[in-house]
This record gives sequence, C-alpha cells and structure tokens, in this order.
Amino acid sequence: MNRATLAYLFDRLLASDPALDRLQSGLRAVLAAGLSAGAFLFLTRWLGLQYKLALAGIVVPMMAVVALQDPGRGRQQVTLAWVPVVAAAALVVGAFIAHDPWLGGGCFVLTIFAAFQARRFGPRGAGLGTIAYQSFFYAMLFKNPPDQVAWVVLFVFIGCAIAYAVHFWIVPEHPGRMLHSELRALRARLRALLHDLADWLERDGKAAARRIDVHLAALDAQSLALDARLAGFSGDADAAAGLREQVLRVDLAAGTIAAVARMLDDPAARRALAGRLRTLVDALDGTAPSPSASASMHADTTAGLPAAQAWRLSRALATLAGTPLWRAARPPMRDEHQSPPASAQPQPPAVARGGAPFDDTTRRALQASCAALGALLAGRAISPQHWYWAVFAAFVVFTRTATVGQTLSGAWRQVLAAAVGLGLGVGFAELVHGNRTLELTLLFVFVAMGFYAFRGLQNTYTVLLTAMLAMLYELLGLDSAGMLVTRLEDTVAGAVVAVLAARVVLPVHTRDESGTRSAALLRAAGTLLDAAVADPPRAPLHAAVRGVDRALQALRQSLGPVTTAAYPAAKAQRRRHLDRLARIAYCVRHVAALANGEDGAHVRSDALRAAAGMVRERMEGVARMLEAAGRPAQPGADLARLAPLEASTPRTDGIAAEAAAALMAEADALVRAVQRRLAAPA
Repeated sequence: MNRATLAYLFDRLLASDPALDRLQSGLRAVLAAGLSAGAFLFLTRWLGLQYKLALAGIVVPMMAVVALQDPGRGRQQVTLAWVPVVAAAALVVGAFIAHDPWLGGGCFVLTIFAAFQARRFGPRGAGLGTIAYQSFFYAMLFKNPPDQVAWVVLFVFIGCAIAYAVHFWIVPEHPGRMLHSELRALRARLRALLHDLADWLERDGKAAARRIDVHLAALDAQSLALDARLAGFSGDADAAAGLREQVLRVDLAAGTIAAVARMLDDPAARRALAGRLRTLVDALDGTAPSPSASASMHADTTAGLPAAQAWRLSRALATLAGTPLWRAARPPMRDEHQSPPASAQPQPPAVARGGAPFDDTTRRALQASCAALGALLAGRAISPQHWYWAVFAAFVVFTRTATVGQTLSGAWRQVLAAAVGLGLGVGFAELVHGNRTLELTLLFVFVAMGFYAFRGLQNTYTVLLTAMLAMLYELLGLDSAGMLVTRLEDTVAGAVVAVLAARVVLPVHTRDESGTRSAALLRAAGTLLDAAVADPPRAPLHAAVRGVDRALQALRQSLGPVTTAAYPAAKAQRRRHLDRLARIAYCVRHVAALANGEDGAHVRSDALRAAAGMVRERMEGVARMLEAAGRPAQPGADLARLAPLEASTPRTDGIAAEAAAALMAEADALVRAVQRRLAAPA
C-alpha cells in the first residue's frame, strides 16, 4: 500500500467525522461507563449490595452523554441536570410493575407515546424523551426489587454526576476546536473527491462514479454544517461572513470540477485533467503554500469542451488552489449558540397528511404507540420473559423514520444489523468464554465502538450493541447464544409490526413527503434564480444559496432511506428524481455564483432575465404538480405553455453570460423532464 493510498484512506476517515462528534461520543461513553463501573464496584462491596442494582446507574448516564442534542454548553448542562430526575421516575415506576407484563407493557406504550410527544419541545424534549424510554426499558430488563429501588435511584444520580464531569470537564466541547476539525475535514473530503475523480477519469469505473456522487452530497452537507456553526457560534460576525463565503466558493468549485470533468470524452484530455487533479490533491495537504500548483492550474487540458465549460473549469481549479481556507484566520467562537430571530429561521414545509386531525408529532406518536402495542403482543408470544426486546425494536425503527417507505427501509436494516450482530456476538462469546478479563475488555471495546457509531452509523451501532449484550450476558453467567437468538426473533417481530403500523395507522407515503420537499426545493431555486439576475443587484445571495442547500438536504434525507442499495423495494425512479432535483439545484447555485462574480453584469442582462423568468415560472408549475394530491386534469396544458428555453433565448455576450445561459438551459430541460414524468399516465 503506497503513500497516496494511505493518505486517501486517512482523508476518508477524517471526512467521516467532521466535528469529531462520534469520536467524542465514544470517549464519553466508555469513560462514563468505566468510571461509574469502578465507583459502583467499590460502593456495592462497601455497602453489601448486589452489583445488579448499580447497572442502571451505568447505562443511563452512558446514554445521556451521547443523547444530548442541545446547541451550546449552557443548554446541555440544563438538560443533563434533568436526566437523573426523568430516569429516576421511569425506573421507580418500572420497578413496581416490571413483574406484571400487561401492566408493564401498557405503561411502556404510554412512555413511548410521551417520548415522541416530547419531541415537539425541541432538542431537550427529544433527549429527555429518549432517556425516559430507555430508563423504562432498563427497568423491564433488570427487574430490580421495589424495596431496593432507592439504591437504584442513588446510583443513577451518582452516575449522572460522573457523566457531567466527563462531558463538560474531561471531554468537553470547544467550538473553536470543532471549527478547526470541520475545516480540516472539509479539506480531507475535497482531497478524497479529487482522488476518486482522477481515478474515474483514468479508469471510468462505476464504483468510482458512485463514490464521486457520495462525496459531492457529503461535501454539500459538510459545507452547510460549517456555515451553520459559523453563523451560530461565531463571536465576530464580519470575520465569520468572510469565511462562510470562502467555504461556499470551495463547495461550488468542487461541484464545477466534477460536473465539467464528466463532460470530457477525449482520452488525452481526461488523462491530463487527472494529472492536474492529483497535483491539486498534493497542493491541498496544507503543509506549505502552493503558488506553483496554482499557476499549473491554467495549463490547457480542456480539449473538446465548449468555451464556457473550459472557462468554468479553469476558474474552479484556480479557486481550489488559491483558497486555502483551512489556513485562514478563524473567528473567535462562543460556547453558547446564538439563535437567529424566529422570522429568520427556515421552516420546513408541511407535508400533506390527507386530512388527518393530528399534527405530525402526534401522528408519529400514535404510530409508534400502536407499533409498541403490537410488538408487545408478538413479543409475549415469542418469549413471555423477554417481550420488551420486540417493543425496543419497534421504537428504534420509528425514531428516524416518518413515512411508510422510510419505515420499511429502517426495519429491514434493523433486522439485517441484528442478524450480523448475533453472529459477531456469539462468535466472540465462544472465543472468550470463561475469561473474565477478556470479556470485560471486549465489553468496553464494544461500548466505545458502538457509541462512536451512535450518531450517523445506526446500523453499525445495532451490530455492536448486540455484540455488547453478548459480552454482558457472558459476564452475568447467562446463555448468551440463546438470549441473542431470542432477541433476534423479537427484533424481527418488532420490525414487522412497525412496518404494519406505519402502513395502517395514519400513513404518510414517501411520495407525499418527497413531493412536498421537491416543491420546496424548486421554489427556493426559483427565488435564487430570480435574485441572481435582478438588476440592480439585490442583497448578497449567500442566504438564498444556503436556502437551496437546506431544501436539497431535506429532500436527500427524505429519499435517502428508500434509494440505498439495501432498500428491499423499487428505487430506480426515486433515484432518478433525486438526481434531477440535485442537478437543478446545482445549475441554479452556479448561475448565482456567476452573477456574484466579476462578470455578473453580463449575467444580469435582459435576455437572461427573461429566460430566468421562464424557468422560474415552469418551476412553480411543477411545484404545484408535485404538491397536488392527484394527477392534473389536463396534463398537456402546462407542458405546452412555455416553449423550450433553447429556442427562445437570444444570444448573449460574454463568457460568463454564455455559461449562465447553458446552466439555465440545462435546468429548464431537467424541470421539463420532471414535468413530463408527473404528467405521464400512472
């Protein structure tokens, strides 16, 4: 393995955890668990208590340190202070009813309903709701005697005090360091993208092409997250604004390089561009300024490209070579998040609910509760003593899904992850059986790795959670293989019931949510396009560009679960729809970038303004079609109302105007393609 390959793998690792959130979560979890376990081992021996009474005091704080979602240190401190109160209430109630499966199951369902309803109160409500549910689950799992529950509560409060020290003193969040990590991760993502793009230019492989698409989507997400951190935590608004603009320019430049490179057909030009990209990868290592690399970006490798595209490629290469934002001066960062005014906060579009009398939070709470009730019945039929695992599986499936398709995807991945975890857990349990030192060591290894994956890698977390349980069962002297097989059966039952509940109880289909999100994206793109060509120029376009980015991210989150390779149903049409909408967003964002550049006056010509008006009008028409509950009564009317942009747009002067016209024409063609698909007979 050569140096370039090692550097590439390291870049992928850095880019996978931009703010080091997952690394910090894993460290906090293992430290909180380890310190609590050691302290409670001493206390239980000193007080003559069973160590089982202290288990809740280990797992609840361990979950708390990774479940905090509040922005800002002060808000997190308040939420963590409430954790032992909420957990104690759930543990006390659970201890008194754990031996009555029907009463316990009924209260479990109510706890799940309350946990989902708490999400309407923001990150604090969502976090405390999760803690309430988890604590009640642990009460069912551990079945502590009611006369000993006071000790359980004491251990929970002590464990949360340890978790507080771990989270805020031992492994604290430093906004300045997190900004540095995100900038470093952005550079790593760029290097990995350019590396894979160079590979694709040389070999034209499908795997490299897929990786390029993944990189571009991840780069957009990282750029948007970095912009949000600078907007929310910066102590110097002017310095933050400059850095935010640089981040956006780099993001746009990377997209331009990928898009134009894919237009190259000439083998010699492809090889030459691949060489330039590898030179640029080396120039982005941050070890030294790269004036020679910046100058080399102007070498001619654009054979066969239209003049406007060749010009855009040269500008993009020069931007990446000459914008070392990871070495730029960073603004001072605050510990507390500064929220924008309520009127300035972007509101997600409401998804049509088919006339349901409930808001989305209540709808999802009812779905999850019905799924929990069905899982309770199925779990009792499978294993009267361990029915709560089926309820746990149903809850986990619903935590990150909102539509029928997303629920099916989440349930299928949950079952696959549990099956893989079963094999891993049984294998390790057999390997280290009887060796308490190795069992304990592996338990903490799986804790660290599992909670590293808790944010963003939920399937990996499920695999490692199952392996973690295998080690715990071994330490407790239980039949780990038999318990894990029972858990897999309960997981399958809970997942099936979750899909049925999503399909039957107040269902929202993925096509409805994605239609609403797609309409929001088209309207945001139309607004940006209108602002880009306005004369005289309007206010800076940064906010409007980021509005398009947020709308695209929402659409990706909606369609992501139902377009993955593991999704067990048809996905090709949704992938094409997402690709088209993402490309429309790309075209409009880059028109705005051209209008904001040195030659922006040419882009704001009368001809291009008229063309932009036509494109925006068509976007609005398609947005209305996407939001409509049924097919249009006369699908041909909207298609015939506007002529194709290429036939109605006068020629313009200037290379920037030519590039903008080409981007508008491409956006128009894509919008028309979406329009034709919507108007086609079902």
